[in-house]
Amino acid sequence: MSVRTGAASALVVATAGAVAFVTIVLFLGGFGDVFGTVGDVAVLVMTLALAPVMATWYELGGRTPLRPAQASLASAVGAVLVFSAVQVLYLLGAVTFDLESGATGAFAVEAVAVVVIGLWIGGASVLAGPWLTNGLRWFGAVAGVGVVLYAAGLLLGGVTHPLTFVGGVGYQVLLPIWAFLLARRWRGLRAG
Repeated sequence: MSVRTGAASALVVATAGAVAFVTIVLFLGGFGDVFGTVGDVAVLVMTLALAPVMATWYELGGRTPLRPAQASLASAVGAVLVFSAVQVLYLLGAVTFDLESGATGAFAVEAVAVVVIGLWIGGASVLAGPWLTNGLRWFGAVAGVGVVLYAAGLLLGGVTHPLTFVGGVGYQVLLPIWAFLLARRWRGLRAG
């Protein structure tokens, strides 16, 4: 995966994340169900765009031996695919989510996939090679923890669980900002 492709994908993550955040706020503000649907689609696009980001990250290398790095990449990309498949089923109405209770069924599968994605973001950030700046390294670690907390809140009590609110900052705010900053960093590597 080229750095150019990774940077473009990171920009898609950032843009889709921003769209998701705005539309979810509008949906929760009572401006119509269409904003909830647009937000769900934006989260799907954001998540799918993470796979090329992960592949680029792997190509750039880090402090992890080859086999664990390959296993980490495979599990993270697998989690992206599982999340995306469940999200598509949800958007098509083939599965339903009880958002007010702890995640079960397809919702729990999706939440566990988000945990894996968050663990990858946090772990990959900490273990990245010298190509990643320390500020971005720790920003990614915090964003990854936020994503994990968000999913843990969904599993424990649904959208109203306190961890969902706290982690939602990581998932809906820090993750897109991290992706934007990562795209800038990768574009700098390409130019340098």
